[in-house]
Amino acid sequence: MDEEMAALKAAKKELRALMRQRLSQISQESIRLQSSLVTQLLLLQPEYRNAKRIGIYLSMPKGELSTGIIVKDAFRSNKEVFVPYIDKKEGPAQRLPTSVMEMVALESDNDYECLRPDAWGIPSVLEDSVQRRRRVLSREDKLEHGVDETETLDMIVMPGVAFDRGLRRLGHGKGFYDDFLARYHESKSGSMPSLVGLALGEQLLPENQIVPTNASDWKLDALVVGDGLVLRRVAE
Repeated sequence: MDEEMAALKAAKKELRALMRQRLSQISQESIRLQSSLVTQLLLLQPEYRNAKRIGIYLSMPKGELSTGIIVKDAFRSNKEVFVPYIDKKEGPAQRLPTSVMEMVALESDNDYECLRPDAWGIPSVLEDSVQRRRRVLSREDKLEHGVDETETLDMIVMPGVAFDRGLRRLGHGKGFYDDFLARYHESKSGSMPSLVGLALGEQLLPENQIVPTNASDWKLDALVVGDGLVLRRVAE
């Protein structure tokens, strides 16, 4: 088992390195054009149109599709918007990992516009504002009550480094989303939001190649690609 895990980690590391080199060569104009098309397509998808509460990643300035217009449209459409927040406080007696991802609510379009960029250039919620925000999978709820008595989501818009046509996703290597989804699944008694990935055309692997995964990696329900392709999960 240890050998299998080591091989999986090595395969993921190799693919990330390959994809990051590929992404570094994409022009900002191409990313802008692909972001525009993906945004138009996502806004037409039933997962988005029917969702009342969405979780959505806030994009880096380079190397991935922009989600800014999606956030703005969500507020115009009277949706509730939640964005990732990494809680870095250490849990007592190692009951929780040092860093875990929550989803925290944005209050308005103006709230989104006032976010400050972090070290990666990603608009980020300030730590001193988190306590007053509604949250999904709050660390404090887990520690104090033993359960996550928090908000639910109808849809999560997910980033990634690479994707395949079987809707497997390769993340950045921290495991934040897969851990979040596992905790969500446990806390909400199996009820899950729709998982929709956004991919630049260059991030979708050829048909003969798959993303290396194991049972802890969550598949998407749909993937919207910068070349206009929309892939959907086939019922298993």
